[in-house]
This record gives sequence, structure tokens and C-alpha cells, in this order.
Amino acid sequence: MEERQSLSLDEKIQKLINNYTDLKNKFANLKLEKAELENQLSELKEFKNANGDRLVELENDHKKQTEEIEFLRSENKKLREQLESYNNKMKEASARLDSIFDQMNDL
Repeated sequence: MEERQSLSLDEKIQKLINNYTDLKNKFANLKLEKAELENQLSELKEFKNANGDRLVELENDHKKQTEEIEFLRSENKKLREQLESYNNKMKEASARLDSIFDQMNDL
């Protein structure tokens, strides 16, 4: 009976040792996984920062291009108005010349 208790006690000790070893291995694996996840998190943060900077650059470029388009539209409008004015002046001058030539023909 004493041998049976002793064996049972040895078995319990061995079981505790085995459980401790398993827990120790699981803990080591979890530490490795945590380190990997922290590395991934760090990489994602860097990626986010880089993309955030790129987004700011793109937004600034978009704003500049929009301003340039508005400037060009304004210039285009001014040039069209100027061209229309020149066309009107040319028509007026042509009408005056025609009038002068008609008066000369009448004389």
C-alpha cells in the first residue's frame, strides 16, 4: 500500500512537472507570437504614417491643380472676352470702311 501511495505521489509529481513544462512551452510560444504581432503592428503604423504623408501630398497637389485650373479658366474667359471685343471692333471698322467706300462711290 505504501508503494502504491508512493507511486501515486510520483505520478502526481511527474504530472505536475509535465503540466509545468507544457505551460512553460505555451508561454514561450505566446511570447514569440506577441513579438511577431508587435512587429506587425509597428510595420502597420509605419505604413499608415507613410500613407498619411502621401495622402497629405496628394491633397496638396490636388488643391494646387484645382487652383491652376481655376486660374486657367479665368484666363481663358478673359482671352475669349478680349477676342470677342477685337471681333466687334473689326466689324465696326469694316462697317466704317464700307461706309466710306460707299460715300466715295456716291461722289
